[in-house]
Amino acid sequence: MANLSNPLPDDSSRIQDFKYLYASNANVSNFVSVKLSGNNNYHLWKTQMICLMESHNMHGFVDPNCFRPKALSPEIEKQYDSLLKGWIFGSVSEGVLGTVVNLGSAKDVWDKLKSFCDSTMLFPQGMLTYNTIRKLGLLDLLAS
Repeated sequence: MANLSNPLPDDSSRIQDFKYLYASNANVSNFVSVKLSGNNNYHLWKTQMICLMESHNMHGFVDPNCFRPKALSPEIEKQYDSLLKGWIFGSVSEGVLGTVVNLGSAKDVWDKLKSFCDSTMLFPQGMLTYNTIRKLGLLDLLAS
């Protein structure tokens, strides 16, 4: 019989598998009611996404200052990262998705969305909005 305070590696692997299955069955639309379309709804979307990530102990994948459980293997880390990236992809508009679809990790996607949509980060005085930047054709400049 396995000691519950010190599970065997097989038990730990099964626990990780169950946690992943639980997270992968999450109905993202129950947490994220809007699709991110730009800075006009970024803060609402971000708040809902953080709630979803925190409910599954995944916020640390995009924010190193937040709790992130230690994974048993790089494969499990990759599974969680891909799941989180899929959640983000499924919660943004088609136009926004086109700017992040080729990025490698959930953190890369999260950071890029933040740089595009968090107008307080881009322009603290609020001199230019995301729509103005887009109309002026400056998005490519910001992406580099």
